Amino acid sequence: MNIQKPTNEVQRLERLTDYQILDTSADKHFDDLAFLASYICQTPAAMISLIDSDRQWTKSSIGYPPLVLRRDVSFCAHTILEPELLVVEDAFLDSRFADNPLVLEKPHVRFYAGVPVLSYDGLALGSLCVLDRQPRQLSVEQLKALKALAHQVEDQMELRRDILQLEKAAREQKIAQELIHRDRERFKEILETSRDGILVEEEECVIFMNTAYAKLFGCRGPAELIGLHISELAAPEDLDRLLDYGRKRSRGEHAPNLYEFKIKRRDNGVLVELEASVSDFFQGERHYIITFVRDITERKKNSRERERLITELKDALANIKTLSGLLPICSSCKKIRDDTGYWNQLEIYIEKHSEADFTHGICPDCARKLYPEDFENS
Repeated sequence: MNIQKPTNEVQRLERLTDYQILDTSADKHFDDLAFLASYICQTPAAMISLIDSDRQWTKSSIGYPPLVLRRDVSFCAHTILEPELLVVEDAFLDSRFADNPLVLEKPHVRFYAGVPVLSYDGLALGSLCVLDRQPRQLSVEQLKALKALAHQVEDQMELRRDILQLEKAAREQKIAQELIHRDRERFKEILETSRDGILVEEEECVIFMNTAYAKLFGCRGPAELIGLHISELAAPEDLDRLLDYGRKRSRGEHAPNLYEFKIKRRDNGVLVELEASVSDFFQGERHYIITFVRDITERKKNSRERERLITELKDALANIKTLSGLLPICSSCKKIRDDTGYWNQLEIYIEKHSEADFTHGICPDCARKLYPEDFENS
C-alpha cells in the first residue's frame, strides 16, 4: 500500500525525535487518558499512537495489546493528515480501509475515530483514537470529549518534554557548579580528563581553561591564555557574533547554546573550526559563561570536499558531449554545420564534440586516384 505523507513530513519527524518518547516504557498518565477515551466513547479499545517514518508505535493501549504496525496499514497514519479528526463508522464501507488487513483479519477493526496529537508548534505527531469491532456512531458530546482528551495527551507530552529538558539542564548546571566549587585538585582532574576543550569566562575575561582547549590554540598550556580578553580567542570573522552572544547572555536575553566558530592557532596561524556548547552559572551577582568546545575541522573539511565533488560531478555530467541527431554536412566539401551556423572541417567538429583524436593517412581509393603509377607498381 502507498503511504500518504504530510507536506511537512521532514519537520514532523524531527519534532517527534525531539520528544524522545518513541520506544519508551508504559506510562500511567497516558494509560489513564486512553482509558477515559474508551470509557467516554463506550468503545472496547482506545490507543495513543505516534507515527514514525515507517511505523505506528503505540504509547498506550486499552482493549488491545500494544501494537507496532506498518505505517501503510495504519488508520492513525490517515488521522495525522486531518485538521481535526477522522471518523470511520464502518470500515467495510470506506474505500480507504475496506481491504485493510486490520479490518479483514485480527483485530477486525470496523469502527475508528481518531484525533491528531500535535506538537507545541502544530505538527501532527500521532493520534488518540477509539476502536470497535462493530460499526457505530459517536455523539457530538463524545467527539468533543475525545478532542479534549487529545489536548490532554499533548499537554502530557509537553510536560514530559519539559522534564527531560530540565533534567538535561540540571546535569549541565551540576557540571558547571562542580567546575566552580570543587577543590582545586579534583577540579583539575575532571577538566584534564575531558577530551573536550573547556573554558570559563567572567566579564569577557578568561578565568579558566583546560589543557585540551589550550592545545587547540597550539599553546603549551592554559597559562598562556588565562587572563586574556575573550576577543583574543576568536577569528576576526566570528568575533562580533561571539561578543554579541556573550553580552546577550549577561543581560539575560536569548542567545544560542550551540554554535560554531573559528580560532587561529598561535603556533602556525592555521584556522581551527570548533563546535561550542555553552552554559551559564550565576553565583550571587557574578555571571560565569562556561563553554565546551570540540574540534570539527576535519568533519567540516570532509563536508566541503563532498560538496565540491558533488559540484564537479554535476558539472562533468552537464558537459558530457554526445554526437546524436541529424548533422548537416556539405555534399561537396564534407564540412559540417555546427549549432551556431558555422561550417567546420569534419575532424575539427568531431574533436570539439567528442574525445576522439585524429591521425592522417590515405585510403586505397584515394591512392589509386592521386598516384595511379605508384599504386599500379605497388
